Amino acid sequence: MAVKKPAPLTPGTVVPLSGQRLAEWQSEVEAGTQYRTEHFRCIDSLALLLRHGTITTAMHEAGARFHRTFVTAQMHPSGAPPLDRARSGAPSREGLSERVVMARQSLDRALDAVGGINSPGGCALWHVVGLGCSVKEWSVREGWNHRPINPHEAKGIVITALGVLAPYYGYRRRDER
Repeated sequence: MAVKKPAPLTPGTVVPLSGQRLAEWQSEVEAGTQYRTEHFRCIDSLALLLRHGTITTAMHEAGARFHRTFVTAQMHPSGAPPLDRARSGAPSREGLSERVVMARQSLDRALDAVGGINSPGGCALWHVVGLGCSVKEWSVREGWNHRPINPHEAKGIVITALGVLAPYYGYRRRDER
């Protein structure tokens, strides 16, 4: 019995990954050559919401800024300091850098603008925008106050939090200028 080969992926095909995350197959022509680069690109929740027209560009930019601050504040595992800088993995004498402290203060102020870390909006921003969980994964696994919530309600909480965060950061919709 012959094994049937899967059909080749076309650019733009969305493929499910583990943890209910999505990846998109991309094929790009390298400038000045006849070669193509083909790879998967993980799709984050903010990009999906923007792609479907659920959030505005200002809300997406506010979410991206929150995520950058989250990583700079070393709250995300990818933003943690490398252990080879300190001897034997021990903390350095200086402690946190001024940049990290300022990022953490900025993060606290942004979370306060949406009601604090213990509010539904703050919890949603922390997990979905900061840590990069999908909205569905956050709603089922974490939820608010460690209670699962309906994924549709969770999506509304994320959208509302981004709607409050955008004016806090000074982003406005394009048609309001």
